[in-house]
Amino acid sequence: MKSMTGYGLSRGQTADVSVEVSIRAVNGRFLENRFHLPKAFYGFESDLKKKLSEIIKRGTVDIYISRKVRNQTLPGRIVINSKLAQEYLKSFRRLSRDLQIKDDIRFEMIARQPDIIQFEEPENINVHEAQTLKRTFEAALKKLDVERIREGQALKKDLIKNIRDLQKLVHKISKLRDEANKLLQEKFEAKIKARIPKEIANVDPQRIAQEIVIQLEKADISEEVVRLNEHLKNFEKIVDMSVVEGKKLDFYSQELLREVNTIGSKSQVTGITEAVVESKTLIERLREQVQNVE
Repeated sequence: MKSMTGYGLSRGQTADVSVEVSIRAVNGRFLENRFHLPKAFYGFESDLKKKLSEIIKRGTVDIYISRKVRNQTLPGRIVINSKLAQEYLKSFRRLSRDLQIKDDIRFEMIARQPDIIQFEEPENINVHEAQTLKRTFEAALKKLDVERIREGQALKKDLIKNIRDLQKLVHKISKLRDEANKLLQEKFEAKIKARIPKEIANVDPQRIAQEIVIQLEKADISEEVVRLNEHLKNFEKIVDMSVVEGKKLDFYSQELLREVNTIGSKSQVTGITEAVVESKTLIERLREQVQNVE
């Protein structure tokens, strides 16, 4: 079992550049990759996505990759945006006139403005840097996966504990079912007899019995208890699998809540009602935990 949350960080370097990769994963219904790359690495995004999807199946993943030049003689070029510089100069002169300020507009004022002078890194990354990027990314991904597995084991432990507690409550409800049916039978008998006019003394007892059976069938929780036990078995079976699908666990947790709600709506016995309330609390806890499972 793996959690969807985790973090991995790795650094690598060549003689010319240093590369840092950090990967942060959080919960998500589907796999969503969000890469934040320097321009020089745009061409590698597709390959990195493919590698990531081999490890992560579900969740929202942010990948931050930085590239720092260590060797200042690394090939590249200085780009000067002359048109933008002219626009800045015009704007400064117009502002000077509007404010009636006489001041010389120096070269330094223009040169320090954003995007006037830029260093463009080479678009072609050499083999050594490409290999370093790949190794660094895989190392960060591995660290992320180790953390997700560790958190997944803690999740599994909590899920199993909650399942065990829920099984005990379902067993308690099952034991109280006979008592509930007996009380319901007495209640229905009294209600039916109270509705029979006193002057009718010879009402068919079989007809009364049939009416009571019909009412008991409507109020009986046997089917719900059977389905609850079946859902719990399937839930536990999935949790024990080597590869756990969080979506399936989410489905069964919803089914568990559905059956417990039905039992609660039928219950007329205090013990069953109390067990239902405790069960709903456990199931809500299961549902919250399942949201973290990949």
